[in-house]
Amino acid sequence: MLFGSNQVLIKTLETEDANTGAMDSFLCMSLRFGIAAIAMFFVAMSQRPRGVASTNAQNEGCILACGAELAVWLFLAFMLQAVGLQYTTASSGALLGSLTIVLVPLLSLLDGRRISQLTWGSVGLATMGTALFVGPNALQGAFCSFGDVLELGSAALFAVQMWRCEKLIRQVPEHQVVGLTCFQLALVAGFSLMCVLAEGTSMPGVLETVAQLAPGEWMSVVTMGLVTTAFCLWAESFALQNVDASVAALIYACEPIWGAIFAYLWRGETLEGPCAMCGAGLLLLASMAGVMASQTKASETFTLDRRGA
Repeated sequence: MLFGSNQVLIKTLETEDANTGAMDSFLCMSLRFGIAAIAMFFVAMSQRPRGVASTNAQNEGCILACGAELAVWLFLAFMLQAVGLQYTTASSGALLGSLTIVLVPLLSLLDGRRISQLTWGSVGLATMGTALFVGPNALQGAFCSFGDVLELGSAALFAVQMWRCEKLIRQVPEHQVVGLTCFQLALVAGFSLMCVLAEGTSMPGVLETVAQLAPGEWMSVVTMGLVTTAFCLWAESFALQNVDASVAALIYACEPIWGAIFAYLWRGETLEGPCAMCGAGLLLLASMAGVMASQTKASETFTLDRRGA
């Protein structure tokens, strides 16, 4: 739900709807991830357990390595998404971005896992639902431009990020998930700022632009930083300790529905016809099936554990 609201906030900031003009995509990323990193730093300090300094020292290398890898995948995915949307339509970008739902189970097969038939059926529902949700124009325009190639690459990188997050986060003690998330956010913010500077903007120019942001724009940036970035990425990492990435990707299938709801409430946008409504229904069904798949696996695991005992 929160990731869905994120799209509305980004669209408001990065278009001419903003009071000070459209914000650069990389500047928006550096601000939201920077605010998120600062918030998670204070949370990590407040939750730091006492008397476990030796344990933290032993796990420090693992935290840094895992955080750095996940930050690279996350930054590259966001970068390709931001650049790709400059060369293609939003509907085509949404359609190609949904391929993450398909790619995550395929990546899970590389681990030798068995993907349930319910999961594969849900993936098909989510794919059809997305195609209906974004409309036939997206199908006609997809795979026809350089931007579409970048959006496809972005979907693949988001899939890799989720798949690797599931594997890496299970190596990290539960009380250190906040610290790993903080390090990951800080790296993405730093990478984004380097891109802003690489575009030719000087550091004084960046500070001047930030100082000119209106209160409403600051509210959007802070909301993204604290809620849809810091909290959501921490929650994702925490949940992937117990939820398979393929199931998590299916649950994310309902993200466009929430995006449409918030777009209607915030910007007055409406869905285009019964086709989009049918697509939303299929996406919701696929998301619910993903939850059922998770519960089924948990039940099977509990039964096997009892038999083993």
